[in-house]
Amino acid sequence: MIRGVRKIDNLYELEKLDKSRYVDELYPAFDNVKEAIVFESSSFFVPYQDVVLKSLVEHTNEDEFYDIVILTNEIDAYDCNLLQMEIAGRKNISLRFFDPTSYVKKYVEKSRYKYLTINYFRMALPWIFKKYDRVLNLGADIVIEKDVMELLHCPMKHNEYIAGAIDLGYLGRLKMDISPDELGLCNPDGYVNADVLVFNNVNIRRDFTMDNIMALWQKYYFRCAEQDALNMLFDGHIHHIDLRWNLFPPRMASVEHISHNTINKIELWKKSMQDPYIIHYAAYPKPWDYPLVGFGDCWWKYARTSPYYEEILRRLTVNSVRGELGINRLWIQKIGDRFVKIVPRSSRAREVIKRIYAAFFTPPNKEWGEKFAKKR
Repeated sequence: MIRGVRKIDNLYELEKLDKSRYVDELYPAFDNVKEAIVFESSSFFVPYQDVVLKSLVEHTNEDEFYDIVILTNEIDAYDCNLLQMEIAGRKNISLRFFDPTSYVKKYVEKSRYKYLTINYFRMALPWIFKKYDRVLNLGADIVIEKDVMELLHCPMKHNEYIAGAIDLGYLGRLKMDISPDELGLCNPDGYVNADVLVFNNVNIRRDFTMDNIMALWQKYYFRCAEQDALNMLFDGHIHHIDLRWNLFPPRMASVEHISHNTINKIELWKKSMQDPYIIHYAAYPKPWDYPLVGFGDCWWKYARTSPYYEEILRRLTVNSVRGELGINRLWIQKIGDRFVKIVPRSSRAREVIKRIYAAFFTPPNKEWGEKFAKKR
């Protein structure tokens, strides 16, 4: 053994998630700035998160300060370093990583209905960011084409808790397969999408506790998880922003839902497409799966300069192969199902097999294929 080097017998110790780039506590990164831009992300979404960061940085103002925080419990230090490269040399931009699991753990464990942990992160934002007055929460399936500080600074009244754009996809579904009475909203037409939201932390903490917020998980099962919960919770106290801040592009599944809106709302959507501020690739297909989706060129413009570009292409290629050969591999899927079942749960091989099976033999979304893939 080389002196000073400890032998590691357990391979797990080498593969253990490295959270050395995470901060232990959240506090404003800049003096006299109590506003943050927040993402909830995962290891899988890292390549797409990088694309979003590129578009955000591209539209920053030198006179503003950007305190960016990614909430996660699974992004490794290696990827943290790559993501932070996007702000290298930018003295007015900070990018940090924080694991808020401890804030929501007891609610996750006691919840009557199970959702993703990151859904709980979003519900707890005013308390995770207890030293901040406002946060702008953004999803990872977007591209930013305007300085988001204009959105973060939007005027909000003393009785308004969040600011968001109406969700035309959801409103269309109110005439298709969702009852307007499902959430008991006083104004269902004011329902907003949760992937672009400004949280007025001061107002929320003034009138709610985190226990109040999290109690909703015990009472109701929500079709759209925290999006439904936030709309129910803040019903009648939502500031509605310009639709251009959360534009659903054409050539997506959401277009079918949007088409069931009133003529005025459809015209508003078309007008917003002329100058979108944030393009939100909601639902499916995503631009990384189907480059010809509406405004897909905007997303790929940033993706081509990402250090994850080759990984993005690899995933696109694998998904394309699965789409072409999915039907012919049905017999392989059956064998895979049987094999995974007979391998002991405690076996490390079982996890390896599951990953290979999921990557190569799981067919793509059938509905996606019927609507888009065959039309290329």
